[in-house]
This record gives sequence, structure tokens and C-alpha cells, in this order.
Amino acid sequence: MYRTVDASVMRQVNKQTVLSLIYQKSVTSRVAISDETGLNRATVSSLVDELIAEEFVEEIGLGNSTGGRKPILLRFNARAGYAVGIDVQITHVTSVLTNAARDVIHYQRLELEADHGHYTTDWLLGILRQEIQSVTAAMPASPHGVLGVGIALPGLVNHIAGHVIYLPNLGLTDWAIVDDLSRWFPYPFVVDNDANCGAWSEYLARRVNNLVFLNAGVGVGSGIIINGALYRGRDGIAGESGHTTIATNGLICSCGNYGCWEEYASERALARYLREFGVEANVSPHFLSDSVRQAQSGDSAYRQAFQKLGEYLGIGLSNLLQVLNPEVAYLGGTVAEAQPLVFSDIQRVIRHRSMGANKETSIVIAEPTAVALGAAGLAISQTVKMLPVPTT
Repeated sequence: MYRTVDASVMRQVNKQTVLSLIYQKSVTSRVAISDETGLNRATVSSLVDELIAEEFVEEIGLGNSTGGRKPILLRFNARAGYAVGIDVQITHVTSVLTNAARDVIHYQRLELEADHGHYTTDWLLGILRQEIQSVTAAMPASPHGVLGVGIALPGLVNHIAGHVIYLPNLGLTDWAIVDDLSRWFPYPFVVDNDANCGAWSEYLARRVNNLVFLNAGVGVGSGIIINGALYRGRDGIAGESGHTTIATNGLICSCGNYGCWEEYASERALARYLREFGVEANVSPHFLSDSVRQAQSGDSAYRQAFQKLGEYLGIGLSNLLQVLNPEVAYLGGTVAEAQPLVFSDIQRVIRHRSMGANKETSIVIAEPTAVALGAAGLAISQTVKMLPVPTT
């Protein structure tokens, strides 16, 4: 039995194809789009005219002639709309406003008093409302306003339903977060795991088809890109590497298990190492940066603690490299601030414990805004359909 495709549906698919192509090119033309997509020139011209009328695309002048008339050059209008990306961590919240091309227009950071496992959904909802209102107040005028809001969360998230499953370090479970936010704001919302957002941000920025993003702070998690798509696993909760076991009779973790990598390669681990070396230490919003300054000033206890942290980061990373064999591994989160103190130990352990080419895998320090940027990118992907699709 043959099926027909509704002409309006096909036109919308073609329009998204054209918009996506223009979005991913710095400059192009109607002729180039026709050649690259296989769509006839009349169709391309009509679709481009619609996108210009909608202010997603703008004409910027004439290009060079290859024998005929000079082509009119096209460029995506980065000011067409804006997206909000919010990275929720245990000690702080980072928020960005980006234009539709993912350039950061506004940045802010809100510090939280760490109270692991004792937050409430009402409290966090209030924080998110405050951040969204503050960030959108900085938004310039645009034809499409807020394209979407992406929220990165540290734990298990059902990104399809917009539902929190379990955030172990926040002590929150079973929360219909998008439903609650939608009662306050008319914007499209996307929620995802924080490490997934970091991985997606690095993929969009560099188009490395196979990568892992380690988000290490108070907790530890990883986002995985395989063949240019986020790998989520059967239930959408892949990448919880912080809760893999590296010590069978180890310390109890916030998840209830024993010996989780997170207990040995996080800010909490660093505080414990410092206490072992006789330093009074507890996680707080400035704990990591203050500790880095102490170590760089020559304090031996801090330097030894960071060495131990780097070794355990290297152990877990070498496990990820052995399983995934990525092209690049990115280190993000607050622990990335300690790069001068931990990087050599990470690399030393990886070279010692990894096999073959994994020994030489590039370890790259991610930008502090990577997770928030990835959340904004996911929001744009879902609402406008012009970025690559996160999952296949």
C-alpha cells in the first residue's frame, strides 16, 4: 500500500532543512542551498523568502560571480530570538542568555548555601523563577522573543516528560518540573542532565562526533556523544559514571551505594582529603576556588589533596576511555578550575591505566558556561528545529 505525504508537511520539512543549513553556514546563497539540498531553485527561493519575512534569515549583499549574475548572500539572523540556559549545581546556579546563534548576551551566577539532600521543590522552583525573570529582563527586542528555556540538573531526568526522577545531592525525587514552570511562564521548556548539556554544548561548538564530557563538582556525571548524537541509554539515564563503583568496600555515597567514583573525585572528596591532612574543610560556594589559591600559594596539605583528587579523576576517566574510546574527553564543572593542580596527575594515571590509543586521548578543559550553553542549545533545538537533533 502506498502512502502519500501531505504537501504542507513536506514544505515544512524542506523549510526546516533550508533553515538548518543557513544556520550552520556563516554565509550562503539560494543557489548554494539548491545545490547542497537537491531542492529546485524555485522552491528554495520561495522558502528563503518566507524565512526572510519571518526574520530568521537576512540578505547581506552580493557575492562573487562564477559566470552569471552575482548571488545574493544569506545569513542567519542571530537576533531572531533568544534562549535561556540554566545550570543548577549544589553550591551555585549559572544562567546565560544567548542569541539564536548561541552567543552569550548575558551571564549571571547565584551562589547557594550548600545543604546537601535537604532542598525542596518549592525552594528550587523559586530560585528558577527568579533566574528566568532576571535573565529575560536583559533580553534585547527581537521578532521571536524567548525561543526556549533549557535547565540542566545534576541527576536523573526524564527529558521527554520534563520530569525529575532523582537528584541525589539535592535530595529531590519525582518532580514534574516543566509542569510547575509552565504555570508561571509561557516559554517552551527543556530539562536534561547537566553532563548531557555539557556534552551537547561541546559537540555544537566543535562537531567532534565521539566525545565524553565529565561534569565534576560536588557530584560527578558524564555526557556521551556517539556518532554526533547524545547517548541516553534505554531509559534516558546513561552517563551516571559518578555512581560506578571504584572501591567495593568504600565510602557510602549520597545515592546509597558504597565506593562510588563521586566520593573520590568531587569537591566532597577534596574536602575529605584536606581533613585527612589536618585542614578544616567543608564544601561551600567558594570552597574550590579558595582551595586552589591555597595550593598555589604553596600550602603542602592543599597540594597533596589536589594530587589525590587528580589521581582519582584519572582512574575514573581511564575507565570511561576504555569503554567509549572517544576522540576527546572534556573536563567541566567546578573541579575544572583546579586544572593547573590536577591535570598532570590525570594524564599520568590515564597513560598508566589506559590501553593503546586511549593513552593519548586529548583531555580538554571545558568553559565554565558549557553546561548552561548546552541547555540553551537544547532549548533552541527543540523549539526552532534548526540545530542538529540531539538524539537519533
